[in-house]
Amino acid sequence: MYKRILVPLDGSKLAEQVLPYVGAFAAALGSTVELLRCIEPVSPEMADPTPGILLGKVTESFLARADDYLETVSQSLRRVGISISHAAYEGDPATKIIEAAERDPTTLIAMSTHGRSGLTRWVMGSITSKVLQVTENPMLVIHPREGGAATGRVKLSHLVVPLDGSRIAEQILPHAIAVAKALKLKTILVRVTPAPADYYRYMEYPVGRYQDFSKEVDETAQQDLQDTEAKLLQQGIAQVERRLMHGQPAAAVVDVVKAVPESLVSMTTHGRSGIGRWMLGSVADRVVRYTGSPVLLIRAKEE
Repeated sequence: MYKRILVPLDGSKLAEQVLPYVGAFAAALGSTVELLRCIEPVSPEMADPTPGILLGKVTESFLARADDYLETVSQSLRRVGISISHAAYEGDPATKIIEAAERDPTTLIAMSTHGRSGLTRWVMGSITSKVLQVTENPMLVIHPREGGAATGRVKLSHLVVPLDGSRIAEQILPHAIAVAKALKLKTILVRVTPAPADYYRYMEYPVGRYQDFSKEVDETAQQDLQDTEAKLLQQGIAQVERRLMHGQPAAAVVDVVKAVPESLVSMTTHGRSGIGRWMLGSVADRVVRYTGSPVLLIRAKEE
């Protein structure tokens, strides 16, 4: 599914923490890897007191340093047999990433949410957000940790797939199936419905009716999970588990992911709001920020 993995880097160790996951995906899927570094345009005043005289040389120097850096980073992936290339560009990072990715619809963008800012580095949180809002390519996103490893191998054994009962949320399933099969992951389908007390804010029914309505929603959610499980089993996923939970969606999904070792999360970034359904955009943000697990995201298309 992902013939090419595009990896934007800003020169920081935080940004490089996505690389072990890139290696795992590339090895399992047979993907080629392209590293990308963007140098934001240098103003003439920064290049020389006399505007523009040394601008070209300064930009050329920055691009050469960026290319040298990417070649150094490439070596660890190349040593384990991954086909890898790299390119340095001048321009707005988000724009360059989107343009580079959209050349091939089978490209997966893999990046950290944070790097370091500075003359030739950029704040990756804002860049990641901008890319996700525009690109039609899937994204693999990690939230890096101070002192986290930027090299070596990672082990993934579980795929957690949060759903909310909407067709929009289910747009992630082809990606989840492909990744689970390639990486041989046990798949956990997660659905979160409101606790009975949460219905009070939506309805004005007798107290007993809340319990009845909660039961109806749970039965529908459970059936949806069973139907999705059947689809995954038909597609060759060996192990599928269903989990129906109650409470606030973001907190519940985060709890599941934290409790599941060596997990990858796969979800869309937008779902539908309403009783029994939730806004997947906010849930995705919480999962990325607070679980420490890599998250495979697609920007859902409205139906």
